[in-house]
Amino acid sequence: MTDSSSDKYSRSRYESSFSRRERPDHLSHWDRYDEEDELVDEETQSRKIIKTVLKVTGCVLLALAIGIAIYAAVLFFKVSDDISLSDKIKRELAEVLVEPDDVNAPFYMLIIGSDSRDPSSAQAGLSDTIMLARIDPEAPHLTILSIPRDIEIRLEGYGAQKINAAYSYGGPAGAVKAVSELCDVPISYYVEIDFTGLISLVDTLGGIDVDVPSDIFLDGVYIAAGPQRLNGSQALIMTRSRDFPTGDLIRVENQRIVLKAIVKQVLDASVVEMPGLVTSLATNVGTTMEVARAIELVLKFRGMDVDQMYMATVPVAFNSHDGIAYLRVVEPEFSEMMARIKQGLPPIDPAMVAAEY
Repeated sequence: MTDSSSDKYSRSRYESSFSRRERPDHLSHWDRYDEEDELVDEETQSRKIIKTVLKVTGCVLLALAIGIAIYAAVLFFKVSDDISLSDKIKRELAEVLVEPDDVNAPFYMLIIGSDSRDPSSAQAGLSDTIMLARIDPEAPHLTILSIPRDIEIRLEGYGAQKINAAYSYGGPAGAVKAVSELCDVPISYYVEIDFTGLISLVDTLGGIDVDVPSDIFLDGVYIAAGPQRLNGSQALIMTRSRDFPTGDLIRVENQRIVLKAIVKQVLDASVVEMPGLVTSLATNVGTTMEVARAIELVLKFRGMDVDQMYMATVPVAFNSHDGIAYLRVVEPEFSEMMARIKQGLPPIDPAMVAAEY
């Protein structure tokens, strides 16, 4: 037997002799080295996989960002001239609207729901819904103040009138001026949606989820009280019906419920749903707000809990004279309410609400 054969034979006997008992330290050391080497290889492989995943994810996100940017640009140029009012109305509004000093500062917007069949028409209809919105882009936060249409005001050239007459006689600019004077705030933007537009918008959203406070019956349509999804026609009925013990006061509450549901649906809309939504807005909403600004605000408010929105109605009392039923503003409650709204606080002091219970 050669030396090499002898060495192999001896090593074989040496290794096999330890196969039936614990190996010595110098052999277990090499075993540990192999195991550690395998762990290092696994860790290296894992890091490579993670890096690859991150690279792919980064590329996907970059592509998505570019796609969104292109989509937004196309959307902007497509509808920037569509979501508009007539030139005559825009000129009149420019004389009464006040540009905010800072784009990030809170501002006020007047929301009008009219029975006009065309929000771009120079001919005014009737304002069935009047709301003042305080929008704080930085918070972000939204306050909605409902203004009953039967509130009595002094309208220049017409004497004592209900506040909705300001729209009938003076158009959008007349409505802005009347609400600005009533609430003592500068109004920066104007939004108007008509009956047909509301139906189309709600249907585009696939309906809205609301909890109807009480049974509604109008124009042959019955809506039972309780949680449900309304289509566009039903939503319009809910905003128009005033066959309640307190008439218009219940209606303005229903209008806020519908508006809140619409806001939630818009903020929750997916990228896939946005084209149809924007097309509906472009067709049915008249506004002085630029599309770029509107998109910016929607992005800032995405994820906002709509249940945290502040909502209130101008405090009023029934008042009749000269054979006409009006609502009069109750003071000092209204002035105190507006002072809180201007500070971004709840319109009604929570401590006062708790005290009532």
